[in-house]
Amino acid sequence: MHKYWGKKPFNEISKFIERYTSENEVVLDSFCGSGVTLIEALRANRKCIGVDLNPIAMLISKVSMTAVDVSLVKNTFTEIQHKLKSTINSLYETKINGENTLVTHTIWQNDQPVEVWYATSASKKKIREGLPIDITMSRSPSLKAKWYPDTPMFENSRINITKDERVSDLFTPRALVGLSYLLYEIKTIEDEKIRNIFLLTLSGTLSQASNLVFVIRERKKNGISQSKAEVGSWVIGYWIPREHFEINVWNCFENRYKRVLKGIGEINEIFGDKDDAYIAKHARLINGTATALPIDEDSVDYVFIDPPHANRILYLEQSLMWNAWLQLDKDINWDSEIIVSEAKERKNKNAENYTALLSRAFSEIKRVLKPNKVFSMAFNCLDDNTWIETLRLFTKYGFVLCNIEPLVYSATSVIQDNRKNALKTDFVLSFINTEREDLKEIVFNNDKDLLEERIVTILKDHPEHEVYNVMNALFEETMPSGYIFKPSYIVKKCAELM
Repeated sequence: MHKYWGKKPFNEISKFIERYTSENEVVLDSFCGSGVTLIEALRANRKCIGVDLNPIAMLISKVSMTAVDVSLVKNTFTEIQHKLKSTINSLYETKINGENTLVTHTIWQNDQPVEVWYATSASKKKIREGLPIDITMSRSPSLKAKWYPDTPMFENSRINITKDERVSDLFTPRALVGLSYLLYEIKTIEDEKIRNIFLLTLSGTLSQASNLVFVIRERKKNGISQSKAEVGSWVIGYWIPREHFEINVWNCFENRYKRVLKGIGEINEIFGDKDDAYIAKHARLINGTATALPIDEDSVDYVFIDPPHANRILYLEQSLMWNAWLQLDKDINWDSEIIVSEAKERKNKNAENYTALLSRAFSEIKRVLKPNKVFSMAFNCLDDNTWIETLRLFTKYGFVLCNIEPLVYSATSVIQDNRKNALKTDFVLSFINTEREDLKEIVFNNDKDLLEERIVTILKDHPEHEVYNVMNALFEETMPSGYIFKPSYIVKKCAELM
């Protein structure tokens, strides 16, 4: 239904919930993101509490746990379509050689339209070269935009944000008009549940309607290279490619609506027998910080979190486009985000601040989690200091390791495969909440000869292992003894031996 950074596989999350809790017990996720943990807790007849600083995460979670009348959704879309489809399409209509045409895709290269896909009454797809009229229609649209966000973004080369760049700079003037008309109409929907669905639909539309969609060329099909252009998608960051698409806003919105409608069908299958009163009693959403939970002491039976892993994913900065368009960005408490950011205006978001805030979050989990219950954390990072500081927080608060295992994904992602500080899989570290104060602080073992010996043994027994399998085996072996080998050493040594 909606992109969100760092989503976890639902089938794997449910495994932990069912292992460590019983029916009607309370599951907490204080970094709940798009709500996967919450949904799986409700599916397993548990109660759940979800906390997140990110407003769009709250909206995604809320919609994902709410059954609705599909006919009302369809009727509402029909009304929006009747009011706006022809209006938005008029921004893309022009006559070519006396024939009425509707532009569906424009490929821009170095700020010039080089290829235009269009439809006529006789054909759904034709292709022509860009013309001066395409520049005029895109940069000087025939309709004036309603409200749209002009929100400044944080300058951050890590995610391709330049100085003085604003959310509106990610779109052509024509796209801003179409999106602003959709937002204005959606805001008039009286039924809150239906309005939220269409706000989420619009938010999910933004990336494909922006200038962030790259052009795929030379893709091979059946071993043969294809020189024609294909539509890419938005990858992490706000990179506007030298060659990118501008796609008809109405088409983007309608395509997203179809996906959302399919998602609603799945939600209704899960929660169709649970009315609003049931959800209100069993699920609680808190748009706030994990460092100050408005939750009673010793009231939670299990905690599963997937906190930000240092600088791996900049959740709030990456979500600013969504939050700004939905006018959810005004009250964001940026200082409370547990993150390491290279943004010039967020110099306080360093490793020291990250560890201090994560420590407060652990302290809050310690306070609300019942004694002898389990706290699990998904973790994905190759930074040595982040690993050791995080593990030391567990011992600081009396959490004793009871299990470590990889979190298996059904598919890989750009983030997991290619980030310098990422692994192909997360580890899930599970700890028992004890009152012990004698736990030894986790330390590094820098014995490279011993590390090589252990890796050789592991690979001899399991030659098919990848780096993360080796790392998992090593951690399982050494953490109970109070030490780990540096992840950077493990990766380097595996590269030599595998």
